[in-house]
Amino acid sequence: MDQGVIDYIANVFDIPKLTQHVSAVQMPLPLSRLAEIPLDAGVNQCQGFCYNSKKDVFVLACINSENTKQIIYEINPTTFKVVAKYEYSHKKLLGHMNTLTYNPNNNRYYTTNAVVDGYIVTPIEADSMIVEAPIRLKEKVFNFAFDKDRNEYVSIVPLTNSHRTINYYDSNFNKIKTYKIDAEHTDLNNNGAYAGNGNTIFTTLTTFVFVDEEGVVKNISPYTSGMEVEDMDYRNGQMYMAVNRKGKVEIYGLPSLPFSVNV
Repeated sequence: MDQGVIDYIANVFDIPKLTQHVSAVQMPLPLSRLAEIPLDAGVNQCQGFCYNSKKDVFVLACINSENTKQIIYEINPTTFKVVAKYEYSHKKLLGHMNTLTYNPNNNRYYTTNAVVDGYIVTPIEADSMIVEAPIRLKEKVFNFAFDKDRNEYVSIVPLTNSHRTINYYDSNFNKIKTYKIDAEHTDLNNNGAYAGNGNTIFTTLTTFVFVDEEGVVKNISPYTSGMEVEDMDYRNGQMYMAVNRKGKVEIYGLPSLPFSVNV
């Protein structure tokens, strides 16, 4: 998430009242750089990333600074070579592509616009790569993930510099519960989303935040400064993430987490 998205949401929420104690910051996570992804002309940053278990590929969404061009790359998960790419010019439907998640039950990706319309989630059929009609939620949506263990969607929305709200939706996008948490961060920047077995992971500019199924922040772990972890997903028990770093888009791995997400 970049400054344009932050400006879009900066003045729309009230500070929530917290009921849960926030855990202490833990040791830094050992991220390992695996590859740099060469970008085509016209895009300059990544925003969404997920794993397609049907095709066995990583899927990386990259955009330009004006949110007028999007390229989705399919990446071999062992060689990290680009095996396919799909180009779009959908500012209204795709926009910032602020996170990308895959639902294997209906074989669709979901992304959030986050710039032109902060209330829509846009599906993309994963075989044809056709962009479908957006789904409008009653609440703003920016960071979005599918929890295949529970057949639910999870949305993480920045509230203030520190606070976040996490909304949970059933498979038909009906909201079923919500929690307000403190991510112990100093600005609105909120990136990535992973959901598994009711647990949720997202990142700030400097930390990974792990929230359990009851909305309790269980762990906040820093990562190396100078990079921006944009989005993440699991493959074969290991977490992978897409990172914007010094003008480059890179893939990093994390062999283990300091908490269990039951993947």
